[in-house]
Amino acid sequence: MKRVFLIILCLLLAALSVYLNAEAATTDLSNVEKTVVTYGDWILERIDDGKYWELDEYIGEGTEIITPRFINNILVTAYGDYCCANNTTIKSVVTSSPLWTIGDYVFLNCTALESFECNYALRTIGISAFSGTTSLKNINLQDSVVTAISPYCFASSGIESVKLPDSCTKIGIYAFSYCLSLSKIVVPNSVTEIADNAFEGCDDLVIYCKTDSYAHEYAEANGIDYVLIDAPYEVTFMLGDADGDGAITIMDATKVQRLLAELIEDPDGMIALRGDCNEGGLDILDATKVQRWLADLEVAESIGEYTTVTITPTV
Repeated sequence: MKRVFLIILCLLLAALSVYLNAEAATTDLSNVEKTVVTYGDWILERIDDGKYWELDEYIGEGTEIITPRFINNILVTAYGDYCCANNTTIKSVVTSSPLWTIGDYVFLNCTALESFECNYALRTIGISAFSGTTSLKNINLQDSVVTAISPYCFASSGIESVKLPDSCTKIGIYAFSYCLSLSKIVVPNSVTEIADNAFEGCDDLVIYCKTDSYAHEYAEANGIDYVLIDAPYEVTFMLGDADGDGAITIMDATKVQRLLAELIEDPDGMIALRGDCNEGGLDILDATKVQRWLADLEVAESIGEYTTVTITPTV
């Protein structure tokens, strides 16, 4: 009898253990006493008196991150400081949540990061948030409500072009410093403060802005090339000279072919303009016509002659 009782007791204890483990596995994170918890690939922290989640650290190994929108019916609104810093695996980030804040140093030295899909709700990007992201070529901030580009925000990144939103008023110190590929930044009239060294080391930069805006005055004062997006202007060039070096060579035909194959970019549209030999839109025939002209074969277009056109800037 005693043996039977012990067996029954063991079975009851085992059942209780399974029940307790099941309860632990399904615990509602909103009821835990801790303010910092681990959930999937993230370490999370409750912020603003527990109203929202902040992503404190990414502990996963994936190359693509989709920012969680809700966790236990609580909204995710922020990437905390250093959240993904020095991660060399992450290639893309999609902010499916109405993300408000990207903290300081969040993607610092994330050298594999190629794309960051912003969203309409983004308000704040912290210090050095994207500094050292050498694979990041473009980021769309235009639809955000970011009010300032923080110090060192994109320093030494691979950014090639960027459009700032109308909500932006300030570009901080070294914000885009040593972005060696940065060739185009569209600065709205709302910007009324730009640090003297914001674009240090950006030798190929062209600022796109409106006449008499703060950005216009800044560009002139600092010797930075600029395009006034509200002022049409004339350009003179040799038809067929796609690369703009003042001579027509086989490299011009190659330039057209590479542009059509999307192997190179044409941010100001000048390659397409100079290479469009028949003014009917750039196509592979333009490369062929340059080749025929170089071989002294008859072509109808005025390849090699200078022409002047009026351009209305687009951004």
